[in-house]
Amino acid sequence: MPVVEPPSQRAPRRSAPSVAVLPVTGLGEVRDGDDLAAQLAEALKPLAPQDGDVLCVSTKIVSKALGLRVHPHQRDEAIRSAAVRTVARRLHTHQVTSVVQIPSGPVMAAAGVDSSNAPDGPLLLPEDPDACARALRDHLVGALGVELGVLLTDTSSRIWRVGVGDIALGAAGVAALQDLRGGTDADGRPLTVTVRNLADELSAAADLVKGKSSGVPAALVRGVPAATAADVPARELSRTGPEDWFRRPSLESVWEALGLRAEQEPIARMSPEPAPERIARAVAVASVARCGQQGYQATARVRTRADGDPSIVVEAAGDSTEALIDAATLAERVRTALGAESLAAALPEVSVEIFVPDPQEDLT
Repeated sequence: MPVVEPPSQRAPRRSAPSVAVLPVTGLGEVRDGDDLAAQLAEALKPLAPQDGDVLCVSTKIVSKALGLRVHPHQRDEAIRSAAVRTVARRLHTHQVTSVVQIPSGPVMAAAGVDSSNAPDGPLLLPEDPDACARALRDHLVGALGVELGVLLTDTSSRIWRVGVGDIALGAAGVAALQDLRGGTDADGRPLTVTVRNLADELSAAADLVKGKSSGVPAALVRGVPAATAADVPARELSRTGPEDWFRRPSLESVWEALGLRAEQEPIARMSPEPAPERIARAVAVASVARCGQQGYQATARVRTRADGDPSIVVEAAGDSTEALIDAATLAERVRTALGAESLAAALPEVSVEIFVPDPQEDLT
């Protein structure tokens, strides 16, 4: 039977903190060359900042003050230039969206290049948001005489989650990660795995009083225990390198394993795609020769059988050993590519058949 501790032996319940999220108003439109730190210091005075407060600032106004703006026609090139690597490309209506990793670590759609609330042209993200947050904090601490933290925030989506929310791109003077391991929960049980991403939680909370349509680009979060007890840069929040479990989506991962270069990869649609389209793409992907190969002495094509089901025929270019090996190789590549297309949504059963021409037929 389970042992129940008497009330006197249980860990005392900790009272929940009272958290306030205060909009920072009166900033006005930020323009290229503005002293944003001075403007923020002035706008914060009515809120009487306190030690331990965290100021969450939309990265967009930092970009505006720094003049990180491009002409709309330069948007695609700006995204390519900002990308450390391309994770995926997806077609939505007639627009191709590139999901890329940016220099500071996060993976973001369009490298975070944003045209909303940017009438003078799309805005780029700062290359080092942590450094920008540090510069803002240094000025604000000096001007206001309080030890506050600063987060630069931006909107992002999450894998396995619908919708978007604000995350921290830059951090200074904030315990961006809180390691709760070694502590206990409300019932006194030990915490062994919990590392809280406090920076993203603060960023999301701040967005409740600011955002794209409110005209309020900053908010002060007050009352979060130990929010400024450490100084962890936002760069530490991104899983990169060997720790990145999702470097590429399933389709692109298989295409890369099949030897396709980035410029050879097709662009899948965001919306669900019909089976014939996915089957045709699998054949096209499988038919791309690996780097250094001249091509296959075989071809693959889709056909419809008498019963209406799709099938794929791989035809060798002849009966030579090389052609037979290429036909078998191409057939296996087709099966692999079909398997990738089936991961998100099942395909109908597709047979893959190898056809070798009869050399005697050429003599008749």
